[in-house]
Amino acid sequence: MDQTRLMQNFRTLISCAIVTVLGFCLPCGADTVARVDLRTGIPEPVDYYVVICARESEPWGTGHTFVVWIQQDKETGAIHSQGFGFYPEVEKVIVRLFTGDGAVRDESTKSASVKPWLLTHRLIVQVDRRDFEAALAGKERWVGSGVDYHLLNRNCTHFAYDVMNAIKLGAPPPTLGERPAVYLGRLMALNLGRNRTRLVRLPATTINEQR
Repeated sequence: MDQTRLMQNFRTLISCAIVTVLGFCLPCGADTVARVDLRTGIPEPVDYYVVICARESEPWGTGHTFVVWIQQDKETGAIHSQGFGFYPEVEKVIVRLFTGDGAVRDESTKSASVKPWLLTHRLIVQVDRRDFEAALAGKERWVGSGVDYHLLNRNCTHFAYDVMNAIKLGAPPPTLGERPAVYLGRLMALNLGRNRTRLVRLPATTINEQR
């Protein structure tokens, strides 16, 4: 899949998240979506979202967890988004008994991550700008840090967990070898977040750019 097509599909994936946030939901059997509102400050001209995603692997595997950062201007509707996940530096090759060098990758370059039908869960967390920037700073700590990738106890889900700690979501850590879909499903069953009364469970959804 060429880079242009990957970027188009990534924009479609972002549209899924944004349209779901706005409440325009179409039924789907595969993708489970939940929302948490952590905002505590005064209203801002830009809405900030940190979206924790789980997807199936392609063509096979344990699945993958990644994080998407979304900013939406309330006046113009303009959207800026970026998604990142933690991978083995040498993908598809597990060395040293499940361990190898790790690397943070741009999810828009990953063909499996830009296919909405592979998504299993999305936890959409609306945050203040301060926590949004803290989440980005948390991501940066993994970039070029020399953190090893370990299939069972230091993987893509642990990367997402570190981001969730940065926004003070209060999520429990993943258990040893816990698959992404299982972990996100467990989080959605909890009453996470400071503003507990604002937790909204949405139906399983999929959205494309055709509203």
